[in-house]
Amino acid sequence: MVCTVGANLPCGKANTNRAPSTGVVRWCRDNPDASVVPAVATGHDTIYQWRCHAGAPQFVRQTHHVDPRGFVAEFWKALP
Repeated sequence: MVCTVGANLPCGKANTNRAPSTGVVRWCRDNPDASVVPAVATGHDTIYQWRCHAGAPQFVRQTHHVDPRGFVAEFWKALP
């Protein structure tokens, strides 16, 4: 299996924690009705999308899948 490292393509273990990170909480405090919380605040390893409502983080949806090893499945490909 191979993963091409690049901007917004983390090859390390996926962050599957459904609790909003400190970065998400801070982003929502500073941007109370943001429709999207950017990766700079969520961390590039998360598999979830967040938004803010009245200053509080809200889970939107899962954006990636995790393979049995704990990595983002969409970023790893079988080497032919």
